[in-house]
Amino acid sequence: MQHLLTLLSAFFLLFSATSTAQTVNPLIRIDQFGYLENSKKVAVLSDPQTGFNAIQAYAPGSTFELRRTGDNTSVWSGSPISWKTGSTHTQSGDKGWWLDFSSVETPGEYYLYDVQNQVRSHPFRIGNDCYKAVLKQAVRVFFYQRLGYEKTAAFAGDRWTDGASYLGANQDPAARSRWAKNDPATARDLRGGWMDAGDVNKYTTFAEGPVLQLLQAYQDNPTVFTDDFNIPESGNGIPDLLDEVKWELDFFKRCQDATGTNGFVLKVGVDNYNEVSPLSLDTRPRYYLPECTSATLAGAAMFSLAGIVYQQSNNADLQAYGADLIQRAAAAWARGKDKTGNFQNFESACDDGDIKSGDADREKNAQMESAVIAAIYLYEATDETQYREFVEARLPSLETISTTWWGPYKQFLERAMLEYATLPGVGASTVQLIRNQKANMNYQYSLDDYTAQKDLYRAFMEDWAHHWGSNLVRANCGSLNMDFIQFQINPANTALYREVAEQYLHWLHGTNPLGMSMLSNMYNYGGDACVDEIYHTWFANGTVYDNALTSPKGPPPGYVTGGPNKDFSYAQLSPPANQPPQKAYLQFNSGWPESSWEITEPAIYYQAAYILLLSRLMPAEMVSSTTPSGKENWISWVTPNPMTSQVTITIDCPKAESFRVEVVNSQGQTVRTQTYSCAPGANQLRFDLNDWTAGMYMVRCSNGNGIQVHKLIKQ
Repeated sequence: MQHLLTLLSAFFLLFSATSTAQTVNPLIRIDQFGYLENSKKVAVLSDPQTGFNAIQAYAPGSTFELRRTGDNTSVWSGSPISWKTGSTHTQSGDKGWWLDFSSVETPGEYYLYDVQNQVRSHPFRIGNDCYKAVLKQAVRVFFYQRLGYEKTAAFAGDRWTDGASYLGANQDPAARSRWAKNDPATARDLRGGWMDAGDVNKYTTFAEGPVLQLLQAYQDNPTVFTDDFNIPESGNGIPDLLDEVKWELDFFKRCQDATGTNGFVLKVGVDNYNEVSPLSLDTRPRYYLPECTSATLAGAAMFSLAGIVYQQSNNADLQAYGADLIQRAAAAWARGKDKTGNFQNFESACDDGDIKSGDADREKNAQMESAVIAAIYLYEATDETQYREFVEARLPSLETISTTWWGPYKQFLERAMLEYATLPGVGASTVQLIRNQKANMNYQYSLDDYTAQKDLYRAFMEDWAHHWGSNLVRANCGSLNMDFIQFQINPANTALYREVAEQYLHWLHGTNPLGMSMLSNMYNYGGDACVDEIYHTWFANGTVYDNALTSPKGPPPGYVTGGPNKDFSYAQLSPPANQPPQKAYLQFNSGWPESSWEITEPAIYYQAAYILLLSRLMPAEMVSSTTPSGKENWISWVTPNPMTSQVTITIDCPKAESFRVEVVNSQGQTVRTQTYSCAPGANQLRFDLNDWTAGMYMVRCSNGNGIQVHKLIKQ
């Protein structure tokens, strides 16, 4: 009850202020961080009818102005349009109006002003750089999730410093088998990695999606991941996202080494719930669950894509690192094949729950999906026939293909299949099957739902999708639409797919019935109503990190929580129980029996899904062509991209050498090949593409030391 009173009091305080001129009315829902210059910009004006805030009321005036925050000058005026002629949106319990101010594209900071009611929205930015700080904070969350690494003030800020965790006796450098806790001979070095969520455990299977999505984010828009995110590796000439993912990959290399079989350890953690904050004070022994086929195949999938991404780097050390990952992925895939009897008998009862608390096992279908993902990327990396034959044989039986439902729960698998359809040598019938199935998905969280205006808050999901971790689903819904664009599926609708994807991002940023950004403590980075409490061992209830507004330190910025959960188990607490699905949320972080982890616990999978969506929507950055001193690296890039008639391939060479440029279409056919001599500095090669068909192409630039691959889209 106290949680409910606190929440309602906050809403009353905010809303009561609306009687005063120029005060913020929180029922004017906007993206708190802002809008890209040419994006669709629509505010949602809410009048709650049911749910915890039903006592509030708002009747918007007929005239709104967009005003600059600096001088309060009006730059636009317009009128709201009633949603569904005054109907109540049952999923939120609200009536509402849409206010479209998309015509304003001039960069700056603004607010919306209701002239008749003399109330305003929170301020927000318009500009193509409006999400840069948000992306940095979201990525930095993984630094806070690192185990076994000291958080100094230089990188964590004064409020979130802590010593290195779990490096003591009987901890991660010498974790013992869960099945032989008293036997020092079972000790293995399992240092590093990220804690999975609010608990301090590390899971191989649970990390598969996050690692794949972070790598895909880098592949899709690498220039937004710069080398200045203020993590310990910043400034080393390597994009900080790759440095951060490498921290996790190094842990999984230890998980593979620990088995001695090329398999993977399933899980590392503690066997009780005696949490300690801060983490460096936790002296509990650490244990691992030995090799399991689900872990081995998930590890193979992660290493195979990571190997491709790191090999394509212009850094010689990362290229070598990537080559090692490809070898490890191939060895893990072979181990999985052997251990399962050629992918027939999968282990699915390895985790008995002694290590708390998530069950890291996977059933047969999920393990087969990992095997297919690994084979797709191993085929791309090695061109070995065995992997292509495996994918061709197993693809029809995958649930996604057999049901023809490409939903938000397996985005990274669907993405891998779309990638597979672009590779040389893949059968035309397989390419057609994959692309046609994706092309037929406009009905699911895409164009059909959007044009039908199903959601007052413009980011439709079914009621049943508002379950534990619904923010992951919503982020993936956005990425499903970006996949159409990335792989030139239904290209006539490219602009509309992007518009739909943006709405899912805006929902996560505050255009939702909570009026709240789903990221923690973003007040210094453009947020106005943020997640203040998260369920997390370090930032726990009653600690100095408890609440962003009322505690001395609060949680760090950028954590994405689970989100609204209509299936919340503790029915006595309302909200979040007994609410419309989109309002099934509460700012709290208490433990059992209230079980706040079902609502406010963050997780690396929510985080990665959000980063993937956010980064794909951001405009590409201009990058320097400077080669790090002392390195014989080279950089290549392709402009413009997308393009219509002519493309320029630029290769920045540290010395004179020969380069080969090959362009392959989505059917695997080579449409252009050229070898030429590269002089020191920037070299440009121009192709006239007027006779090329629209679609996706792979541009491969290679010399004797490495290869860099770019996706090129012709419109």
